[in-house]
Amino acid sequence: MENTRNKVIRIALNEEGYLEKKSNSQLESKTANAGSANYTKYGKWYGLNPDLWCAMFICWIFNEAYGETAAKKLLAGKFSAACEEIRQNFIGKKQYHTANPQIGDIVFFKGTRHAGANHIGIITDVSQGRIYTIEGNTSGGSYVIDNGGGVAKKSYGISYSRILGYGRPAYDGLPDQNPATETNSAYTKKQFIRDVQSVTGAKTDGIAGPETLSKTITVSKTVNRKHPIVKFIQKYLNVLGYNCGTVDGIAGTKFDAAVRAYQKANGCISDGELTAGKNTWRTLLGLK
Repeated sequence: MENTRNKVIRIALNEEGYLEKKSNSQLESKTANAGSANYTKYGKWYGLNPDLWCAMFICWIFNEAYGETAAKKLLAGKFSAACEEIRQNFIGKKQYHTANPQIGDIVFFKGTRHAGANHIGIITDVSQGRIYTIEGNTSGGSYVIDNGGGVAKKSYGISYSRILGYGRPAYDGLPDQNPATETNSAYTKKQFIRDVQSVTGAKTDGIAGPETLSKTITVSKTVNRKHPIVKFIQKYLNVLGYNCGTVDGIAGTKFDAAVRAYQKANGCISDGELTAGKNTWRTLLGLK
């Protein structure tokens, strides 16, 4: 099973080289339509585009790695586009440190725009008195750049004066460390979307949009209970920490309870039914 810290780092490093766009176009391409207007796929996902995006980049990565519910828990309670709000969340949960950084920590930096954290990154390594990071909305160099326009690897001495501290996600509490989820730990939101698209006839690209939502079907323990889509819902809910039990492709009692629990936690009508195009499907697919 993939180490949980390695999972978020792997996804983050895969984004290296992404450049923000000059307009709301070609957001999925790493380099096309490059500009300095703060349009990004991370902002599109978050629902705040264009805007400064280093914090949204971090939230997107955790969401890709672990799914929305687990990701929010790891980020001390919620997603935010504000670095300082995320820092305060870690402080409030007593998961904030000012020394001894670890791989997988969220590092917060001082800036010039306002008090508190102005920039954020993920620590990918700690070695010989330095931290190594992957950051969004930055650029290369040996100092903090908090509106640099791309995703880049950086490194700093541990005593660097602009480091405020480190938020430490509770990786040990991830549901994908439970053996009952078996191979589900590697099942990402993007793969879930691709699988839903593939069995409903939507364009299979792993990017949810109006077409994907329109193709969804009603699923419950009484409707389409053995449809091929059921096993993908089971896998994804297991990863999010809602126990569907064995992934057998049959929507039964555990499926119903897991769906109801997910609906309750995400502000949907808790009826155990995923109705075509409605709120439960919308939240599962990450649509605002």
